[in-house]
This record gives sequence, structure tokens and C-alpha cells, in this order.
Amino acid sequence: MLLYGEKLIVLRHSERGKRQKQSRERQRDRERDRHRDRAERERERIMADIPQSFLGLLVTVLYLLTGVSGETLSMFSRVGDDVSLPCNNVVYPDCSSTIWIYNRAGSTGTIQKVTLGKIKVDQTERAERLSLGSNCSLHVSDVRAEDVGLYTCQQYLTMTGPKHGGDAPVHLSVLTISSTTPVTDLKPNVIMTLRCSLLTYTGHGTCRSRLGLSWVPKTGTNVQVTHDSSCDITLTVTLQKKDNNRKWTCTLTGKGNVKISIDFTSTFSDIEEKTTDSDDVISTVPGTSNAVKLPISHIMLFVTLTIMAAIVSIHTRRIRPPKALPPQTGESHMHWSSSI
Repeated sequence: MLLYGEKLIVLRHSERGKRQKQSRERQRDRERDRHRDRAERERERIMADIPQSFLGLLVTVLYLLTGVSGETLSMFSRVGDDVSLPCNNVVYPDCSSTIWIYNRAGSTGTIQKVTLGKIKVDQTERAERLSLGSNCSLHVSDVRAEDVGLYTCQQYLTMTGPKHGGDAPVHLSVLTISSTTPVTDLKPNVIMTLRCSLLTYTGHGTCRSRLGLSWVPKTGTNVQVTHDSSCDITLTVTLQKKDNNRKWTCTLTGKGNVKISIDFTSTFSDIEEKTTDSDDVISTVPGTSNAVKLPISHIMLFVTLTIMAAIVSIHTRRIRPPKALPPQTGESHMHWSSSI
């Protein structure tokens, strides 16, 4: 009986402990529910006090804060062309939060070109060729070789505040073509050398493996093409008469698609001079060994005046009255009579 009583006491203590534990758990659940209800009411009160416009801005900023850096875009241009570099992380359409920075090819320094939507005025002429286009894109007019580099669009809500969102970088590369043969020397049987190069952020003639340059036309017994690199090629050709005013095209392709091309026209200067002087003839003055070069227009004028003078002379002779014969005298009449 004693053993049974002890077991009964232990069982009652165990049941009481379970009831106490369950009571404590229910109490914690009630406390948790009360805290959650108070937090929910406080959040509703705060949200009710926040203007909807500010809430929209807050959502936008939070979205930017979670953004990551965008993929680098590659843009290609020719010298003298215009190009627009897109900004893919715009916050305000009026560009008041937009900053454009520039890294020169081969340099680690950074130059700020646009500050909160305003073109930065400096001592260089490049500022005159920059402007902000639609959607805060950076427009570069009259592109030059020194414009090659990395352009990055960034967003700052305030001048002194931290940067918001990721960067939008753009690589600008420029395709150039040049002739080592002076254009004034171009004529048949002259060797012409043309160099086509892509100027990139990483250096002269360096580009990604997926890009390459080629010449059109690229075939012919008198044409030779050499590759210093995939984006720096040279064409050497012995000019023929048919090459006058011929267009030589250098094309940049990537993954089988044409990215950009540039042309050079071989114009023969000596043929232009012959065409210009084709109205001139050589006239030699008799008795001399010196040739006098007279314009054909002068000769035609001289011939025309001579013909007109001849016509006037003939016409004048036809309308002039004949001269009267002298009258016969009696002396002469008698002389003839006596002779008979």
C-alpha cells in the first residue's frame, strides 16, 4: 500500500507540472498576441499619417537600395558622328538625381561630367559637345578619338547623400580609318595603305574576342590585308585606273552582326586636274618654239568675231551703189570717126 501511495503522489505531481507548463505556454501566447496587436495598430497609425506621395518615393528608394550594378553596355561611333549613351537607372525624369562620370581610356582618374542634371562647365571644349537627352541619356556630338572611355550613370537624391541603386556603365568605342599615303598622291600605280582601328577603353585596337574588323572589298590580286590585332587591320593596294572614286569599307562585326562600318574613298587628284583643264588647248605661235596655252573660250570668241566681221563686210558690199561711168566727150568721138 505504501508503494502504491508513493506512485500516486508522483503521478499527481507530474500532472500538476504539466498543467502549470500548459498554463505558462498559454500565457506566453496571450502576451505574444497582445504585442502583435499593439505593433499592428501602431503600424496602421503611422501609415495613416504618411502622405501617399511620400510613400511612393519611399518605395522607389527602397527598390533602388536593393538594386545591383547593371550590365555594361557597349556603344560604337565614328569620328564626327553623334551618339547617345543610355542611362538605365533613372529615378527622376527631370534628371535632377542623375550624375554622369567619365573614365578616360588608359587612366584611373574619374571626371564628373554631369552633376544632378546639370552639365559641368570646365575649361575643355568637350563640355560644349555634351547635353542631356531624353530619359537622362548623355548625348555626345561630333565624336572624337579623345571621347573614348567608360561613362557611368549614377543616382544621388541629394548632393551630399549616399549613392542610390546600382551603376549604369557604358563603354564608348570609336572606329577610325586613316591613309598613310597622302590623298594628293593617289593615282594609278601608287601603293595606298589604309589602317582601320577600333579605339576602346582598354586600348588602341584591343577588343573582346567576339568582335572583329574586316575590309570590303577584301579580295583581289593587288590587295593585301594584315592584322595587327582583331580590331586593328591594314589594307595595302596598288591602285588602278578603275579605283578612282572607289569606296573602301572597314566593318566591325560581332557574333555575325554588323555593329558599325566606316568608308574611305580613293579619289585621284591628277584625273581631277585633267578634267578641270580639258577646256584648254595648246597653240603654238609660228616661228617660235614656245607653246602658248590659250583657253578654248578665247579662241571661240576670236573665230566668232572674225565670222561676224566677214558677214558684215559682205553685206555692206552688196548694198553699196555702183560707181557712175565718166561721160564721153566730143573730142574722143571725133577721134574715133576720123580713124574710121
